[in-house]
Amino acid sequence: MNVMASANKIGITRSDGSAVHGTIDVEAVLTVLVDLEFEDPQNADLYTAAATRVWLARSAGVERIEAGSIFAHQGRGSDINLRYRSEMADIFLDLAIDVGMRQPQSATAAV
Repeated sequence: MNVMASANKIGITRSDGSAVHGTIDVEAVLTVLVDLEFEDPQNADLYTAAATRVWLARSAGVERIEAGSIFAHQGRGSDINLRYRSEMADIFLDLAIDVGMRQPQSATAAV
């Protein structure tokens, strides 16, 4: 799974490179990082470091889920912790660079 494709899938980056706005559920971001780590265990330390950065990022608030709402019926907890999409995009861009730096260079790239 590609780091930036995963970021695009959850809406913290855009395929056209334009800026992202708004907030995102921190659990959605962390779930993607866990999936990436599962598929790429040799870079587990990078995904763990990115998850730490997600937790340390500025909070964009907490959304309270009311007991009778559809979100409560979907098994969500009572709170959704939010982070800013633009900050999550920065974390994923740094992660993509770090993962890319660890990839072996092809013989033709060295020439």
